[in-house]
Amino acid sequence: MTRHTITNRAAPLIHTPRVPALPPAREWTLSNGLRVVAVEVEQAPILAVEMIWRAGRPYEAQRLVAGTTNALLTEGSKNYRAAELERYFEQYGTALQTPEDMDTANLSVHTILRHAPRLLPVMTEVIAQPSFAPREFKRYLKRSRQQLREDLQDPDTFAYRLLSEAAFGPDNPYGYGGDREDYDALTLEQVRDHYRKYYGAANATLRVVGKLNSEVENLLETTFGQLPAGQPAPAPHYRIPEAAPRLLQHHRPRAQQTMIRRGRRGFRITDPDYPGLCVLETILGGYYGSRLMRNIREEKGYTYGIDTDLDIYRFDGTFGISADVANENVAEVRREILTEMDKLRQDLVPADELDMVRAYLIGGLVMDLDGPLAVSSRYRSAIIKGYDATEHLRRLDETIRNISAEEVRDLAQRYLRPEQDYEVIVGGAIL
Repeated sequence: MTRHTITNRAAPLIHTPRVPALPPAREWTLSNGLRVVAVEVEQAPILAVEMIWRAGRPYEAQRLVAGTTNALLTEGSKNYRAAELERYFEQYGTALQTPEDMDTANLSVHTILRHAPRLLPVMTEVIAQPSFAPREFKRYLKRSRQQLREDLQDPDTFAYRLLSEAAFGPDNPYGYGGDREDYDALTLEQVRDHYRKYYGAANATLRVVGKLNSEVENLLETTFGQLPAGQPAPAPHYRIPEAAPRLLQHHRPRAQQTMIRRGRRGFRITDPDYPGLCVLETILGGYYGSRLMRNIREEKGYTYGIDTDLDIYRFDGTFGISADVANENVAEVRREILTEMDKLRQDLVPADELDMVRAYLIGGLVMDLDGPLAVSSRYRSAIIKGYDATEHLRRLDETIRNISAEEVRDLAQRYLRPEQDYEVIVGGAIL
């Protein structure tokens, strides 16, 4: 008989890749004062442009007017009706897009370089001369009311609305969800007024990705450089919500599952603690090997998925936990969430676990810089949220590599405070 000796093998070393420096973007100003932030694409003849205005919810005078104004941009211009605009861009294999963002208004198009001279003049006509036709306004309101009805029937969307309103307050730009009465109160004159105040070139940044040569620069000047300048928007007065943390439950008797959502506001990407919070959030529930996943999904089988997130806007943000569980497991899951938060407040994270999280986060940063489109997305986030992209990446890299277990515990003691959380329970369980 052959005897095999079993020896203990050391765990494989965790290799942490190096994060490259953020490639610099080219910046210049067009003749009307429009700031341009451009990332070069050398290999492919493409061009993507996006106008980003400081014209989102924090700037609005009437609930929902910011999103309505942005959505109506593509619903007709001086020379094109909505359907004609859509057909015009479709013939070149693209479309005008209005990406949704809480803090900004946005209009973008992606195309190949040879089509740009035909598309950018029409895009800038849409910006400079939107029709804001009464018929399209009424159609938009009708579609929005229908979407609202559907959203209120969707448990996930409904739970998100409840938690946002609880954490930020119902009158906060990040807190309100909008209801039928808000749409009924909107007028076309409010939309036009919001447009006049905020859609000038001096209140915007043009993000560009693609071939950068003299022809492209001249095209940008003869199109976007001729837009009305307007005035820069003053910084809005952001009021800090004062609502006390509480538990909200919405019982749905026929639901087989229950959604647990909890979190708190008070986070900005420019805060000194933000890079460390990224590490803490990942340890708690930010990746497949996190504490919450191992305990509640892998060991106890209470849920298919549970996770955490840092949801950051320009003036505020939330640290949240979410899970969808069977009704009979709600009490156990809520208890285990608190248990894992308490462990991070009391105990030091083992070195091997912290090293695994370091490698995971650094690997994600490296992937986020893979190619000019990804690099441009980094600059886009910085434009919208108001921070320096290069310095932010340096802070993240430095903190992830060097944060100690003691520093993680200190962050947990300051930020994982259940008594400061808002919690929403939506589904079939009864507490």
